Amino acid sequence: MQDSKHNKIEAQLNTLWQKFRSPQTTANHSATSVEVKGHQIESDGELTHRGSYLPADDPDDDRLEVSAIRNIPDRDLFTELVAPISKLNLPTVTLDPLSAFWAVLAAMVGGTGITSYLLLIAVPPTPSCQGVIPVSTDSERLYCAQVGAETKEIPKLRSAIELVRGWTDRHPLYGESQRLLKSWSEDLIRIGRKQLNEGKIQSAIATLKIVPTTSPSYDSAQESISKWSLQAQDSAKIDGQFDRAMQTADWNQAFVVLQTVQKMRGSYWSSFKYDKMSAKLARERDAWDKLQEAKDTLVNKDSDDYNTRAKRIELAVKAAGKKEQIAEPPLPNDPAPIVAALKLANKIDSTTYVYQEGQILRSKWSKHLVNLSISAYKAQNFNEAIAIVQKVPQDTSVYAEAQDWVKLNRAHVWAGKRHMLAMMDAIAQVKKIPKTSAIYTIARTKRSNWEGMLKHQTQFQWAKTIASFQQPATLSLAIQTAKQIPAQSEVGQSIQSEISTWNRQIETIDNRIILAKAKQIISKGESLANLKAAVRLAGKITEDRPLGEEIVGYVANWNEKIQTIEDRPILANAMALASKGNFTQAVAIANQIAPGRALYQDAQSQVRYWNLELQEIADRHTLDRAISIYRQGKITSAIELAATIGRRSPIYSDARAYVADWRMLLTPRSARN
Repeated sequence: MQDSKHNKIEAQLNTLWQKFRSPQTTANHSATSVEVKGHQIESDGELTHRGSYLPADDPDDDRLEVSAIRNIPDRDLFTELVAPISKLNLPTVTLDPLSAFWAVLAAMVGGTGITSYLLLIAVPPTPSCQGVIPVSTDSERLYCAQVGAETKEIPKLRSAIELVRGWTDRHPLYGESQRLLKSWSEDLIRIGRKQLNEGKIQSAIATLKIVPTTSPSYDSAQESISKWSLQAQDSAKIDGQFDRAMQTADWNQAFVVLQTVQKMRGSYWSSFKYDKMSAKLARERDAWDKLQEAKDTLVNKDSDDYNTRAKRIELAVKAAGKKEQIAEPPLPNDPAPIVAALKLANKIDSTTYVYQEGQILRSKWSKHLVNLSISAYKAQNFNEAIAIVQKVPQDTSVYAEAQDWVKLNRAHVWAGKRHMLAMMDAIAQVKKIPKTSAIYTIARTKRSNWEGMLKHQTQFQWAKTIASFQQPATLSLAIQTAKQIPAQSEVGQSIQSEISTWNRQIETIDNRIILAKAKQIISKGESLANLKAAVRLAGKITEDRPLGEEIVGYVANWNEKIQTIEDRPILANAMALASKGNFTQAVAIANQIAPGRALYQDAQSQVRYWNLELQEIADRHTLDRAISIYRQGKITSAIELAATIGRRSPIYSDARAYVADWRMLLTPRSARN
């Protein structure tokens, strides 16, 4: 039984021992240092002293051992190691105090030794190359340099070579460093050849110059550098000739240089240079053709200039060779061909020499578009001006100015709508034009004008809002507000019209009140006093005033009633006299009714009737006198008197009969037969 328990505890101890030696435990405790009075247990398990080792009979050994036990790295693990021992049924030993002291001391020393041994046999970790510190060992540095060089990157290869450049054969790692130096140098040579084949001859030379004199590949690198340097000199000379031909558009000379390159030998020339120069020549010619095509779009196809395109191209080539300028035909006033030319010129390859000339012409043509837009602006064709100037490309020097013109023209379009929100938009547009703009002065003037207009429009709108309440007081206030706006302002004419309208509205309200009061008086009874009071109240309103026709109609009706009341007794009196046969006095009384009064027509009708009665009486009296004269034998006198009775007389026919009879009496009998 006791043996099986001992075996079980031994197995537990072995398991814990393996756990203590595991990499994780080693990693967790590799950086642990145990400070012991002037000593330090480092990560590699060695016990070192900052100054010198302590002598064996150092009186502080007791403190050292106790401190070591106190600083065991893993107390829990230590507890697991010691705990199983407590489960053994060991015989109890009773020690005197001195023996117990030495037993405890022996156990402490034993524990320190076990811990030190475990730290010594732990596997050290792999060096970290993310941050090599100055105290790193050469082996760590060489390891990290090798790791970096495996990327085949020039900076890391240079750093690796710089590390081992100064190592001599006395260095412990010299042999390994030379092997690596040769490998790294060969990597640099391969990279340099690759750069050469890509046409980067100067970069290739610079790469090979990294190979140090201590490298076994140094001589090979220097040989390649010498060879490539000569090629670089030849390349620079040929590039100069070729570039001059490109700049002057001398295609014949460019072909001559290209043929010279084709005849040369070498990987640099055969694999890259010729192809590169051929592609460049093709790009230059294509760019030149596009520029000429762009220029052609600006020339009228029916003009002589267009028909002599070949001549113009020839002159352009000669001018380019002499660095002279030739006269260009005038630019058209139609923006369409200019926009087309800009699009064609924009297709020119930016790596070509003619690209700069194309950009200069694009700026010139864009400026012409701006000028055309300005002409449209001056003609107040703002939408047309916007359409033109928006065609200016964004990458030209006048684009900013073009955008400022867009803002100004848009502001005019908004301002032309003549309402507050549109005016606010117009002001917002010109505010976007910076002080550095060429049209800032124009924009500032327009902004000042529109802000004044907006102020007047705001006042005007406020006046109209007040007037909308349709009350005399609010209408009067609206008129006072509107009169503060200058008559010469943009809204001046509208203001005067509104003021007239508001005045008529005030007068309409006032007249409606007057009419209502007059009607109220009449409603109490149509007596003469009420009628005259109503007329006095409303009679001052003429027909041309607001509600004038309606009021005048009421007043006329009331006047007619007044006249009827006033004149009816007069007419009644006249008719009473006429009924008694006193027609003359009746006529005199009836004529007292003046023309235009309500009963005038009735009175005149009676007067005419009475005058007829008087005429009949007078004519009858005349006829009676004529008959009396006839009876006296005065036939001729009787005829003359009776003939004075007029045709309109009621007794005219009677008078004519008497006259006829009397004339018969004067005629001889023989004549009558």
